[in-house]
Amino acid sequence: MVDVWDIVFPIVSLVAFALLTVPFFKLVRRTTRKTAMSVGWIVLVYVIVFLGIGNLWLKYYSVGSPPTLNIPLADTPLAAFSSALMVDAVSVYMAIIITAVSSVVLLYSVFYIKSGERPSERYYAVMLMLTAALLGTVFSGDLLTLFIFWEAAAAGSGFLMVYRKRAESLNAALKYLVMIIIASALVVFGLSLVYGLTGSLNFLAVKDALVTLADRRLLVLAFIFIVTGYAIESAIVPFHFWLPDAYAAAPASSSSFLSALIDQGSYYVLIRVLIFILTPTVVLDWRFMLAIMAALTMIVGNLFALIQDDVKRLIGNICVADVGYNLVAITSVSVLGIQGNLYFFLIGGMTTAVSFMALGIINHYGFRKIEEFSGLGWKMPLVCLALSMAAFSFAGIPPFGGFTAKLLVFTAAIEANMTWLAVIGVMASVLQTAYLFRLINYMWGQKPKDAKRIREPKLLLVPVFILIIAIVILGLYPQIVFNLMGTATQQLPIAP
Repeated sequence: MVDVWDIVFPIVSLVAFALLTVPFFKLVRRTTRKTAMSVGWIVLVYVIVFLGIGNLWLKYYSVGSPPTLNIPLADTPLAAFSSALMVDAVSVYMAIIITAVSSVVLLYSVFYIKSGERPSERYYAVMLMLTAALLGTVFSGDLLTLFIFWEAAAAGSGFLMVYRKRAESLNAALKYLVMIIIASALVVFGLSLVYGLTGSLNFLAVKDALVTLADRRLLVLAFIFIVTGYAIESAIVPFHFWLPDAYAAAPASSSSFLSALIDQGSYYVLIRVLIFILTPTVVLDWRFMLAIMAALTMIVGNLFALIQDDVKRLIGNICVADVGYNLVAITSVSVLGIQGNLYFFLIGGMTTAVSFMALGIINHYGFRKIEEFSGLGWKMPLVCLALSMAAFSFAGIPPFGGFTAKLLVFTAAIEANMTWLAVIGVMASVLQTAYLFRLINYMWGQKPKDAKRIREPKLLLVPVFILIIAIVILGLYPQIVFNLMGTATQQLPIAP
């Protein structure tokens, strides 16, 4: 049977290793085998964390149809009023993919941010801390614990943005932190209203109280504040302007981490709040409002990407468009929609990570504008191949994972009688395909200004192609992910 220690072990392990990372890398800096020792440390950290997650997975699925476990941290008769941890199929699934993707991104970071560079040890430590905060987020069993862990992850991301201390990154991080502060204030006020209405912040207790709530006017107000706060942090239009600036200004390893993990964490928070607690069929019907936001986010994200000449900023706007695709899946409130959403978490995160990783290598040689990518595929074939394959996945070209993700999302919208939203999504995807093929044409269809080959960093390409291989395999065999989801769609309170 799962107990509290099984849940907190991976989180505590990451925090402990994050604290040990600072002195360890200071010692590594004095040695001659910096790369080998750095990689060995990262492997050690994630082997222990994976063992913890694996133990939790085995214990949870030791019974045929495992229930949702809500475990209060205080053993009192008023369990609904205490902080709690929760384990279900969705949280276990999210923990696995967060840990897996984080390990690959951190491996890239070790090669990208040299261990001899100051203060690289703090950079790695912050990444481990943020991963721990994300695991805390997915295992939270009440709104306050969720808020604390999620805000720690969101606010701590600012350090990753300003690592290089350039004026552009400082400005973007300041804009991001201001938006996070505003979002946090809105969420806290919304939570105070929820507590006043229900007398609890525990997921299960709040849900039970809201189902029987007679007057829901204050609930609507609480919903507006909470969703607006999380919409800012998720970069939903019209609150999206901070994201392209932040991702374009941050180092490539930071952009990879933020897009692959922090973005995906924000979608998870929306699923928990909107579907698990504010279930539209019994508590509050928010589907049409979210459908409008999904349509606007898909359209605006792709239109802004279309007019970009900075390729890194272009990928940042694709991240905004991806928010819209995820909202389509959430809006459907169906088994297929949630499957598509959970699948999109993984595929979308890996694809954006690959894009920023590849761009980090390309930007290092001074290529940023799309015109500068002319013929670059013949000068840097491996890096441009990775970026091209990521573009195919973004565009939804089979056999890449992006095709299956979009197919699930748009089919779910049609089955939920929102064909108009699926049509908008398909049209936005066609537009996305056009400007991504334009980028591919620049890389492979035009002649380079000179024939000199550029020596590509092989170590940096290892984590890039690990993710590329995963995107192709999971595109060909999506059932792997569906099996990993377990009983997720049966446990969430969604329509059959």
